[in-house]
Amino acid sequence: MTQRDIVIVLATLAVAVGLSAILFVGAAVTARTAAPEAIARPRVFFDSSSNLPPGLTVVDAQRRVAGPLQAIVPLQRGISDTARDAAGLFLTLLLTASTLVLANDQVVAVYRASLGDWRSQARVLAAGFVVIGLAISTAALAWVVYLGFVTGALRDSPVGAPAALQVGMTAFAVLCVFALLALLVGFAATAWRLGDALLHTRALSRFQTQLPAPVVALAGATILFILWQIPLVGAVALAAIVAYAIGAVVTARLIKEGVAT
Repeated sequence: MTQRDIVIVLATLAVAVGLSAILFVGAAVTARTAAPEAIARPRVFFDSSSNLPPGLTVVDAQRRVAGPLQAIVPLQRGISDTARDAAGLFLTLLLTASTLVLANDQVVAVYRASLGDWRSQARVLAAGFVVIGLAISTAALAWVVYLGFVTGALRDSPVGAPAALQVGMTAFAVLCVFALLALLVGFAATAWRLGDALLHTRALSRFQTQLPAPVVALAGATILFILWQIPLVGAVALAAIVAYAIGAVVTARLIKEGVAT
């Protein structure tokens, strides 16, 4: 065995020991205590008197680990948070890429509908907020009317209120799926539009002809994902992104209907 092989083996062993220590600390921190009240699983959704157990702080987690492994707890928490963010980014990129492949014509139509100056962008954003407001108010009013119908007309019917509520929730879930599909198309077009706008800047203009459209869209999706991870700006950015995506879809649909007529 050469010196290079020895170095590789030792490095691999060190990485394996480090990962094993991190996994052991994570298992020790999340392990249940021996107290009877901690062993019983709380019935959150079916028992109103039970609540989720409070989250552990770093200090509380370090108390569950003895010895020098306490210093690994902050590192383990940081790795867990980073892995969760990485999984969210990977899911966002996967959904964007899948939408670009499976609904390419719709994404291109929405992308073309969002072109224009800042006035066009403002109209698309305003249309999105209007559609979101109308959708929320319509859904709330529909649920109020449906619940009144279930509790009134179907109270003594053979079908029963629980079955009617299940049918209504299923129909609402189907509508939400269609709305999410439209949102995915709008988000893919929005990410593509953002990446294309960045490539029109002076610093990145030389890469316009070198980068394909899917790479540009994925770069824009990454930037959008980073934006809504910012603590205070994230909620506003997420609302603006959703409104712009829905507004772009509605604008593309209106343009298509106008051309068809």
